[in-house]
Amino acid sequence: MTIAGGFLTHAAESPDRTALAVGDGPGGRWSYGALRRGALAVARALRADFGPDPAPGVRIALLLGNRAEFAPLFLGGALAGIPVMVLDPAWSSAELAAVLHDAPPARLFCASATGPVARCADPATLVDVTDPQFAAWLRGGPAPPTRGAATPLPYVAPDRPFYVGFTSGSTGRPKGVVRSHRSWLRTFDRYTAAFGIGPADTVLLPGSLAHSHFLFGLVHALHVGATVRLMPVFDADRALDDLERHHVTRLYLVPTMFQALLEHARRHPGRRFPQVRSLLSAGAKWSPARRALAGELFPNADAAEFYGATELSLVSVQHGHEDGPGDSVGRPVDGVELSLRSPAGEEVAAGEPGQVHVRSDMLFTGYLSAEDGDGPDRDGWFTVGDIGRVDERGYLHLVGRKQGMLISGGLNVHPEEVTAALLRLEEIDEAAVVGLPDPRWGDLVCAVVRWRPGARLGLAEVRDRASAHLSRQKCPRRLFEVDELPHTPSGKIAHGRVRRALLEGGHGMWEVL
Repeated sequence: MTIAGGFLTHAAESPDRTALAVGDGPGGRWSYGALRRGALAVARALRADFGPDPAPGVRIALLLGNRAEFAPLFLGGALAGIPVMVLDPAWSSAELAAVLHDAPPARLFCASATGPVARCADPATLVDVTDPQFAAWLRGGPAPPTRGAATPLPYVAPDRPFYVGFTSGSTGRPKGVVRSHRSWLRTFDRYTAAFGIGPADTVLLPGSLAHSHFLFGLVHALHVGATVRLMPVFDADRALDDLERHHVTRLYLVPTMFQALLEHARRHPGRRFPQVRSLLSAGAKWSPARRALAGELFPNADAAEFYGATELSLVSVQHGHEDGPGDSVGRPVDGVELSLRSPAGEEVAAGEPGQVHVRSDMLFTGYLSAEDGDGPDRDGWFTVGDIGRVDERGYLHLVGRKQGMLISGGLNVHPEEVTAALLRLEEIDEAAVVGLPDPRWGDLVCAVVRWRPGARLGLAEVRDRASAHLSRQKCPRRLFEVDELPHTPSGKIAHGRVRRALLEGGHGMWEVL
């Protein structure tokens, strides 16, 4: 079974039901039947180009953002047995060029065959989906079957790769992460069991499909027969309107999106969305204070946040109705094993920090380039370098990343551990912790914070209160405030940009004494 199998079943059973709507324009709406026809047309055209058993190195790439053409192309690639590379329109020309040089696709589908993509890609591979020749290409495959006939597509093995997502490596060059059909099908099972999403649901995806969190939300929703609302670009006011007008029941987001939704909704006191049953958050940790605010807008929603990675898929979930510690990332989901290990590779004692190794049937196959490292080891374990501990109740707490560790006064300091302590202070809405070079300390621990409206603390008080949750030697020695922190396209704080700004004089950042 491919990741499109469940979608095809729902399309056969309910062809007239809405599968996907992109924005509010009439051209962005797909019924299940229409999306099925579009995906099959893509699959047949790809098979006509590359044969019934495409060579392992054949890949297609999508540089489309959240356009309506994305879904049939992605699903069609899966049905044809051809992996789809999802490229990010937010990449720089250098990043795009590096990816296309390392892994040139056989076809690159884009919304314009000019500009940076024309300079970076082989012109022979470019397919402009707005060009009439794209429609002609779709018609070039074998004739579609009559209504009700079996789909004339060869068998695709579940272990075959279907998707290449990209994640930032330590060098800043995007790393290609290869996923098999089976890995996502097993993840579908966990999501469905955890949240019960089904045909009665409308799912809103306000983020970019280049982010695996939102792409997974799209494909899983189609797998279970739900209706998907996809935003071309994130806009908080439009998202709030969509929640109301389209009776959205499930909302995927990242913490920065929730903050924007909350700020916009507060301009209209009393606005509530009781029909929303789940908030599905990933990409960064919510502060406990911010997470507690979910009830203001979504009184009946399970404010759930996930820990995982493009390589790991789903690892743990923290449900809003649980009484688990607010600074944890939840308990491992069914079928996920954790092994916390010391630098020597030995299991650490319960409650002690160690590098988090994960084993499950949802892990990735490997990296697209051998330069980026190996996949799971021979026993099925893999780590992305996160450091964590498991408490006595089985909750996982992340305290840092191996490669991001600071050494301050001879003490190992994980920035994430310091950030978690700062976010326990109700006055702080967001925080970034970085190290600056210092002749005495080596790495001087510095925090850059965004206050909650009307709140502000001095450095001494921040250190005093944070020390209730953190060794005082690890507390920030310098404190800066900002109106806004920079973020990556996936919603994470861009720590590199924060550090560069401080090194260059802290433009837009004011030191708090």
